[in-house]
Amino acid sequence: MRKSRCAAVLLALLLLLVACGGGGKEPEEGPVLWFCTDGEADHGPALSPQPYEGELSPEALLAALLAGPAQEGLHSPFPRGVTLRQCSWKEEQPGVLVVDLSEQYGALADVSLSLADYSIVLTLFQVEGVEGVEITAGGRSVSYRSHQQLAAFEAVLWDELADMEPGVPYSG
Repeated sequence: MRKSRCAAVLLALLLLLVACGGGGKEPEEGPVLWFCTDGEADHGPALSPQPYEGELSPEALLAALLAGPAQEGLHSPFPRGVTLRQCSWKEEQPGVLVVDLSEQYGALADVSLSLADYSIVLTLFQVEGVEGVEITAGGRSVSYRSHQQLAAFEAVLWDELADMEPGVPYSG
């Protein structure tokens, strides 16, 4: 119960962190890779897209993501030395990709883990047929998560409240 509550608080913090973007940036046209921004100091969005030109397969996208950004103002959310061990479709759940990364990924926690997770999830959800992503480190699930199957709709990428007029109550 305590782990679930802690994970829920961490997810809420991630959503607030990602949503601090003063209007934010909607995804580019065409495929993109999602990286952390250097805009935390000015309360910009925590994740931003970088255009991607290449094969639209899970393995190709993950290789490009793990290689790091080429665009100025972006940085990798992954610890140094993280590699892709395996990427495969989950047999018992069609539409779910299982991404197994090297053990270094298991060192991530809290908001750093959430940002890295959703960089992967948002990037992979561009592949046709992807409905969920499970991420493991060294073949093991990361125990800090409240749930193992992640989806792109769980990430808030821009702040709807930032575009509102001052003094107008939010109606949901």
